[in-house]
Order: sequence, then C-alpha cells, then structure tokens
Amino acid sequence: MRGFKNLLLGLLIMLGSAILQAMKFPQGGTGTIEGFVLDEKGAPIARGSVQALNIMHGGASTASAQANGFYRIVDLAGGRYSLWIEAKGYASEQIPLVVVEEGQATRKDIQLRREPTLSKHSRHQGELTLRD
Repeated sequence: MRGFKNLLLGLLIMLGSAILQAMKFPQGGTGTIEGFVLDEKGAPIARGSVQALNIMHGGASTASAQANGFYRIVDLAGGRYSLWIEAKGYASEQIPLVVVEEGQATRKDIQLRREPTLSKHSRHQGELTLRD
C-alpha cells in the first residue's frame, strides 16, 4: 500500500510539473524571419548582419547573410519584431515592424543603400560622390 501511495504521489508531482511547463511555454512552436539582403541594383550583399528584436519582451536574435544574400533567423516566438540591418559599406536600415507567427516563415527582403564616400577629386570641390 505504501508503494502505491508513493507511486501516486510521484505521478501527481510529474503531472503538476507538466502543467506548469505548459503554462510557461505556449504550444505551437516557433517561427522564422528569412529573406535576402540586397543592394540598390538587386545584387546580394554577403555577410550583412540582420538582428530581430522582440518588441514586447526585448529578446534579440541575429543572423548573417550568406554569399547569395540569404539570411534566416530561427526559433522566434510568435509576436512583433523590429529588424536592424547592417553591412560594411552600406547605410544601416531599420524595419520597425515585422510580425512572426508560430509555425510560419515570415519573408522579408531588405534593400540597403551604399554609404556616400568622398573621392579624392570631390574632396577638393566639396561634393559627395558614390563609389562602386
């Protein structure tokens, strides 16, 4: 009889623990944000950094763009995110709102503009030019 009571108590503890875990972590899985980082002409930008900041909870996840410009940020809880994108030689970009749904991939292609730089010739004339 004592063994049965211990078994029953153990099962109740496990059941209670499972219920608490289910309340902490919503069911349904996670979502992703993915797409391409491109320049003004549509060419891929490799090694660009894309950071997703959860607007409600403040957690952040980051991914780097591959050689073809593709990035993917995985394991994001459903919710609203702000994206910050940076790449060497390009102006940083912010996308204030991207909605992620659990179990879904949210597609967001990003286009960056080259940063203006001074050429030797334009420094003397006080003009800005874009360098390729």
